[in-house]
Amino acid sequence: MYKLCKTEQSAHRQRQLEEGLLNAMLNQRYEDISVSDLCDQMQVPRKSFYRYFASKDGALHALIDHRLMDYETRKGSVKIGGNNGIYLDLPWFFEFWMTQKPLLDALARSDLSGILVTRSIAYSQQEQLMDFGSRQYLQDKDYHNSAIAFAVCGLMTLVIQ
Repeated sequence: MYKLCKTEQSAHRQRQLEEGLLNAMLNQRYEDISVSDLCDQMQVPRKSFYRYFASKDGALHALIDHRLMDYETRKGSVKIGGNNGIYLDLPWFFEFWMTQKPLLDALARSDLSGILVTRSIAYSQQEQLMDFGSRQYLQDKDYHNSAIAFAVCGLMTLVIQ
C-alpha cells in the first residue's frame, strides 16, 4: 500500500524514494534490500519512507503503478491511434517499455516480472471501468475483464522477454 500524494512536493519525494528502490534493485535482489538499507543509501529517515509507503512492497507497487500512469499520460498527450485502432498504438507501447529497461531488468533479476503483469492487468481493468462508466460494459464485466487480462498479459510478457 502506498499514499496518494496531494502536493507536488510530496509526489516528487515519493518518486525519489521509488527511484532509490529501483537503483538498489539494479545492484541486488529485491528480497535482499531492507527499508533501513534503502533509507541509509538515500540519506532519509525511515519515518520519511513510511510517510509514503506501508512497506517495501508498497514502494515497489507504487513504482510500477507510476510507470503505468506515465505510459497513459504520455500516450494521451501523443494521441496515437485514436479511431484508427490499436495497431497504431503498438509501436508506441513497445517504444515506451523499452525506455523502461532498467525497471524490467531489475524486476527480472529478482524474479518479480509477474508483479508487473499483475499490476498492468489491474490498472487496465480499472482504466476500462473509468472509460466505460455505467454503460453496457458493466453488464459483461467478467467477459471484458478476462479479455483485458489476456491481452495485457500477452503484451507485457512480450515486453518482459
